Amino acid sequence: MPAHGNVETLVTMQPIAVDTGSDDSDGMLVMANGMLVAVLVRLSTSGHEQEGDWFVEVALGPLRAHPAPTFGDLDEATRWMRRHLRA
Repeated sequence: MPAHGNVETLVTMQPIAVDTGSDDSDGMLVMANGMLVAVLVRLSTSGHEQEGDWFVEVALGPLRAHPAPTFGDLDEATRWMRRHLRA
């Protein structure tokens, strides 16, 4: 979902509970220009090295082609997604 010209991709997030089969259930639906492109989950299980970080549980569209790191906050995740949605 590339941006046209110098128009930046509008990335919005909506909180949602995600059934991951673990305590990691705080999630965000991620939309780019109104289309679902990812589901993020906050790592809350104490065994995770990155506890509190956000993980891309599901990537859709152009994001599938890019291995995602974990993100310290949602702003960092948004910047990463915008960069890879432009490509």
